[in-house]
Amino acid sequence: MVSEQRYAVGRAYRDGALICGRVHVKIGRDDRLGLAPHERRRYVAARFLDRVHPDLRAELAELARRRGAAARRAAERIEPIVVVIDDPCLGRERLVGRIEPPQARLCLGALGDIEFGLREPS
Repeated sequence: MVSEQRYAVGRAYRDGALICGRVHVKIGRDDRLGLAPHERRRYVAARFLDRVHPDLRAELAELARRRGAAARRAAERIEPIVVVIDDPCLGRERLVGRIEPPQARLCLGALGDIEFGLREPS
C-alpha cells in the first residue's frame, strides 16, 4: 500500500541527450505500519508522452509486449535513464533509474497510456 503520492511532469535523458520531452511521474512512499525505516520504499512510475526518441520508443514497446521473466530480462537490457522534474515548490529533482515492466497490461492503447516502473538504485 502506498500511503502518500505526488505527481509531477519532467523530462527524460540518457547520456546527456533528451530522449523524452514530457514524462508524467508518480512518486509514492510505502509507509505501512510495522515497517522499519529501512524497509520503507519509494515507488516511482512513469508514463512517456511527448517527443519520445525512436530508440526509447522501441525499447518501451518491446517491454510492454513481454510478460514474466522475458519482461524482466528485456528491462535489464535497457540502459538507465535520468528524469528531471522542475517543481515550483520543491525545486529541481533528479531521479536516476532503470525502467521496469508495467504492472498493468493494456492490450490496446497508445504507449503513453502505459505506466512503467522506475527502479532507483539502492
